Amino acid sequence: MSELWYSLGYIRWPLAFSGLLMLLVTAYSAARLFRPGAAPDVLTRTWVDAVLFWGSFAMIAGVLGTLVGIVVAAQSIEAAGAVSSSLVWGGIKVALMSSVVGTVMLAASALLWFGLQLRWRFLAADELDDI
Repeated sequence: MSELWYSLGYIRWPLAFSGLLMLLVTAYSAARLFRPGAAPDVLTRTWVDAVLFWGSFAMIAGVLGTLVGIVVAAQSIEAAGAVSSSLVWGGIKVALMSSVVGTVMLAASALLWFGLQLRWRFLAADELDDI
């Protein structure tokens, strides 16, 4: 796990920040949605949507990390001259890791968002039934 952390380079910090915020916003939204007497208010819906935002931010940060990593790898290859193809693909593999992490975080946030959104809609439906 620590190899992955260090191989992500500087982009690990925005990824970690967005992952942490995604988890905190999910916990806060879940607390609002599953508390006794929960209601489908607009503020709660905004917090639920923030879960998906931070997952999307992680994906964008991952793609940015990949692009910068490929540029750095290309500069290194250019400076070295002739290099083996395994060295080139090794650099590209490392550069792609940030996109993989960002995509996994987006997928996780989409699943969390869907579950919270479903709970919010059930609360809204119950409120409409009461009217």
